Amino acid sequence: MPPIQYLNIHSFLVIVIALALSVIIRHNSRADHPAAGNIFDEMDSSDYLLVEHAWVAEGRSLDELERRSFFQHYGEDANEITDRLDQSLVSFLESIIVSNELPPFFFWVECISPPADMFSAQEMFQEYEEEPNRFLTLYATNTGLGEHPLGLIYDQKLHRATVALGIEDLEFTKPLEQHDDLWHPLETLLSNWIHMVQIKKIIASQDEAPNEKFGPWTWQPYSEAQVDSTVVAFERLAATIEERMAAGHQLHPSEGPLLSDEQLDAASVPRHCFIRSFLTRARRPHFKMIAPGLEIPHDPTTFIDNQKFTVMAASSEYGIIIPPVLVFASAERLVVDLDAPNQYVSFNPFCKVFKDGVSRGDRSILVGLYSESVERFSVDNAEEGFRFLLPFRFHNLGQTHGSRMSDGRLLTDGSIAELFQHGFRTFGGEWWRAQRLETLFDHWRHLVETGVWTVDSNGVLGGIDVFRDAGTHGSNGYFISPSW
Repeated sequence: MPPIQYLNIHSFLVIVIALALSVIIRHNSRADHPAAGNIFDEMDSSDYLLVEHAWVAEGRSLDELERRSFFQHYGEDANEITDRLDQSLVSFLESIIVSNELPPFFFWVECISPPADMFSAQEMFQEYEEEPNRFLTLYATNTGLGEHPLGLIYDQKLHRATVALGIEDLEFTKPLEQHDDLWHPLETLLSNWIHMVQIKKIIASQDEAPNEKFGPWTWQPYSEAQVDSTVVAFERLAATIEERMAAGHQLHPSEGPLLSDEQLDAASVPRHCFIRSFLTRARRPHFKMIAPGLEIPHDPTTFIDNQKFTVMAASSEYGIIIPPVLVFASAERLVVDLDAPNQYVSFNPFCKVFKDGVSRGDRSILVGLYSESVERFSVDNAEEGFRFLLPFRFHNLGQTHGSRMSDGRLLTDGSIAELFQHGFRTFGGEWWRAQRLETLFDHWRHLVETGVWTVDSNGVLGGIDVFRDAGTHGSNGYFISPSW
């Protein structure tokens, strides 16, 4: 397919998806709370959508919303920078809503930058000094989200954007020529934000929040929609494995979920959390091995005995702490070495209380896939996330090839829990936030479908050492593409 034709089709599909999400959220907002051609054609409606959604969430009527464009609001100050702006961006700024009374545009960023601050990001791109008008700060980071705030950066030459909450985050994205997958069309970025609102990972309301709140915008530890989509991803993975098993070799477990509420109570899994919801909704697969060396918890007694973190005393005066739960354990009963070379480094990926609960030299923590631990009173948490603990360390120091996170960086030298993790968040957020379990299941299904992993009578073939090869497969194997 010719490149131009591909781009036109891609732009069309992005717009169709964004429009569908926009209609749904606009409906919900009003019910619940009384680029082929110009690439910004859809973005003005996305701006309207998020602005109106936040406005109504604060209890105000849309009839009270002053609808002035960027140029109407800022007048001569805005006109003075017109010659420095691409015409498509001028059209965008002519179409959006600007007002002194607007709430923050989104959870991570303020409203559109004023003319005086629009080109503030340019000084951070000294390597492109011959293109003085190329980089803009369209939306600045919300106050309180870092000591050196930056924001949503837009490249006028490539018509792509990234979210660098702090100045230090820009280092993940440069040089642009080597980090193309961390810069996206603005319509893609805003569509992802709309999606996060639609699934209620981020909500706008007048309710109090257990963590920081920016205007009406609140970060949720997880949403019911995420539980549902993770269950779907898991069952697609299970079905893909089962389809490849020889006839007569499938297990025939009793009908029901992976684990019952009674069994999870016995394992000290908190009553209301993401991983309990997942485990009590996902069906039992007809095989033993979900991935190389990792087994399905068909035996509830073993599952209960495997839990080391759920029984630790974990409480805080600030709010709820959710422990990590070992979901798929090492079939070989291998253990993890969490010891770090010094007190300033930690290879334990969990919350502080679960770091402190594992003493140096402790070899009782099993290898396997764990749900994420979460302090619900902290921002940018992800109960829908995971940590994959391995019995060996990745050694990438001084290497140019090896295992990488979604942001393209090599895994930290000596790490045992960074495989399949994300790193820098090009759509917003902190780099340490855990990768979503749904994304992992989708990727594992890809590994089965493409033959990177093979299936035998027990499920996925191989032991945990298969993951040592993570650095040899590149983007076709153990690298998960960036997402929100």
